[in-house]
Amino acid sequence: MGRTLKNFRLSDETIKELREIAQTLGISETEAVSRAIHSFYLQLKGEEQGTVSGAIVPFAEYQKAQDQLKQALYRVGELEGQLKVKEELIAELRERIKELQAKPTKRWWEFWR
Repeated sequence: MGRTLKNFRLSDETIKELREIAQTLGISETEAVSRAIHSFYLQLKGEEQGTVSGAIVPFAEYQKAQDQLKQALYRVGELEGQLKVKEELIAELRERIKELQAKPTKRWWEFWR
């Protein structure tokens, strides 16, 4: 694809912001403008981008990962609840065992006394 050179006039404030972005990302000013235009284009198409760990991913993919995370956290909560119920049952059984062990026991021949 052939490149067409165009000139655009930007305000001094926008130039300052562009230089800061380029310096922060370690890219050329042209690359910074190109990325900004591409990002804006994706937003217009409804394919917004979100940043995850510094990498740019499609917003739909980011949202899917968020939904999966919510489901996983919900399931972890359910499992914690089940674990708590089991721990309560184990504690109750241990208490009953202690009660039974504390009762005096008779030998089989002592039942007729």
